[in-house]
Amino acid sequence: MSPTVFREDGYRFFFFSREETRMHVHIYCGDGEAKFWLEPQIELAGNYGLSRQQLQAIENIIEERQNEIRNAWQNTSKVEVTHISSHGIWILLEDEEMFLSYKDFPWFKDATIREILNVEELFLGHFYWSDLDVDLSKEIIKNPERFPMKATA
Repeated sequence: MSPTVFREDGYRFFFFSREETRMHVHIYCGDGEAKFWLEPQIELAGNYGLSRQQLQAIENIIEERQNEIRNAWQNTSKVEVTHISSHGIWILLEDEEMFLSYKDFPWFKDATIREILNVEELFLGHFYWSDLDVDLSKEIIKNPERFPMKATA
């Protein structure tokens, strides 16, 4: 997932939520792209095709709006859906990938992509898909056979 933080002067400011832990921001425009570290200070990490003038303009924008970038970084969900297939979905939490088969978790089979992608970790090891009203723990996902679905009347 790569949420857009904002757009300004033809630049898109965004980051990849699972790329790395050091706070940074990516910037893209038609001429190229760049990456700036925000910690321990604002610093160019990489440049692919942008001029010195463009990099200076970008750095100025980052300095002016760094609180907005930092807030977006900190509010990005720690869990993300990495793949949706005909058999189920894959989610990534930190460095652990977990598979949710449609057989064990049928609520996802006919869900829209938007509904599946809208997941958050409510608290440690507990996930909630608000659009589907599905609430699962890491333990249930890893061991669905221990938690068979039961219909209540």
